[in-house]
Amino acid sequence: MKHRNIITSVLISFLFILPIYGNPFSLNDDQMDQDQGRVEYTIVVKVINDEWRVVLEDDYSKSDVRVRRGDRIRWVVEGSDVSFQFPDDRIFGENTRVVKDGNSLVLAVSARSPKGEFPYTVFVHESMTYARGQSPPRIIVR
Repeated sequence: MKHRNIITSVLISFLFILPIYGNPFSLNDDQMDQDQGRVEYTIVVKVINDEWRVVLEDDYSKSDVRVRRGDRIRWVVEGSDVSFQFPDDRIFGENTRVVKDGNSLVLAVSARSPKGEFPYTVFVHESMTYARGQSPPRIIVR
């Protein structure tokens, strides 16, 4: 009887502690991504010095992104609708996407993506031209 009371007390205390501190046996999405080494890269499509460019969010001199399978790429579009064309549908599971001005496109690199360097194009609807990257922008899957 004494052991039953102790066990019941411990279980009841867990019922009160878990909502306050969270479940110590589960991971949130950020922790799961971090544990699995997944990374999200942000690329911006916008006008820089009167020219449409594809650039890394934190380095406007670069557009190439080095990724691993499972990583995500977020393209932020500023100033026009754009169309993306990727060279191999195994990278993201599709070849083309259209993104409206002010929106983002987030794609995860597929587990079946081949390794290598893959140039892609970003067509800007407003100016009817292609955005320039590192001539052209590339996704490098390691």
